[in-house]
Amino acid sequence: MHHQSSQLSLRAGVSTRPPAQRTSAIPVHRNGSGFAVAEVTESLADYSQGWLASIRNGVRPRTFDSYDAQLRLHVLPLLGERPVADLDVEDVLELIDVLRSKGYTGWTIRTVLTPLSRLLNHAVRRGAIAANPITRLDRTERPAVWAAEQKVLKRDEIGRLLDCAPDRYRTLLAAAVFTGLRQGELLGLTWAEVDFDDGVVKVRRSLDRQGQRQEPKTRQAVRDVVLMPALGRALDEHRSRSAFAAPDDFVFSSRLGTPLHWRNIARRALQPALKNAGLGHLRWHDLRHTFASLLIANGSNIVYVSRQLGHGSSDITLRCYSHLFDRAEHAQRTRTALEESFGPLFRTPSGRTHTGVTSRASSELDSAPGVEGGSDT
Repeated sequence: MHHQSSQLSLRAGVSTRPPAQRTSAIPVHRNGSGFAVAEVTESLADYSQGWLASIRNGVRPRTFDSYDAQLRLHVLPLLGERPVADLDVEDVLELIDVLRSKGYTGWTIRTVLTPLSRLLNHAVRRGAIAANPITRLDRTERPAVWAAEQKVLKRDEIGRLLDCAPDRYRTLLAAAVFTGLRQGELLGLTWAEVDFDDGVVKVRRSLDRQGQRQEPKTRQAVRDVVLMPALGRALDEHRSRSAFAAPDDFVFSSRLGTPLHWRNIARRALQPALKNAGLGHLRWHDLRHTFASLLIANGSNIVYVSRQLGHGSSDITLRCYSHLFDRAEHAQRTRTALEESFGPLFRTPSGRTHTGVTSRASSELDSAPGVEGGSDT
């Protein structure tokens, strides 16, 4: 198999490398590393159609739609005519550079690379290519996901958000902030899964984008999330006002008893609350980030936070929130050290030693979670 030059040039956002030459023959040869690979000249665009068809029944509809959209909108316009067997690290870097030039964040670029990487892994398993070029990226070449791309609410901002929320959706927003449930988990919640006696919310099902209740994606997503007493009282009052309070009824339902639509709650609940509260842009998923930040700021360890969020592993939690764990740990350590060394120097007007420099400084709820920015796991 003859590789084209790795030097790339761009014109109108499309790779200028030559398109694939379609052939039915698939000869086998050995690459430079000595591995036997099939010499596939099928284009990435054609190969992607077969790959998408092969996974359609094996992934959730929302996942399939996302993969299809990422490939169709971002990957194939640039690399679709390239032979899948010729794709290399330079192609991936070209794609990353084009996405960056369009202003996409690290989160978004990683979202684009996910289906491409799965497709290339599929090609590796079938002998079409020797290795997935995405796995060969150097750490410095991978799209960085900065903490600033997350947005979490501080204590006073949470209060403003809930105070300014439409009455009909205030409890929904409070539940999102103080349980950290994924949007589908929250919309699919039934009253049977709210255990007021034990003070937990039992996540057992999730609502997909078509409005169907389904099993969670992973075993770890099945979990019991702590129910704060104040939120429990708000939910109990919400239930007393609802016409749909049977065990199998949805906790957050329409006036017909059907589950709320995911797009409507953003438009009718979150966006008006943000506007009325004078807060900036916030995604629904950032409410989940806020819950994580509250747990971390209050001293919860990585394993507990991971379980509460329903992450597949603690590694995922650490990748998402390592900056918050570091901030909480070092802030408390620094605060304690400064207090021990210099606390006695502070005296009140009456001459008494003032042991607390500021009451707010002792609460991570007011400072640690605040990470400004906006972004997509």
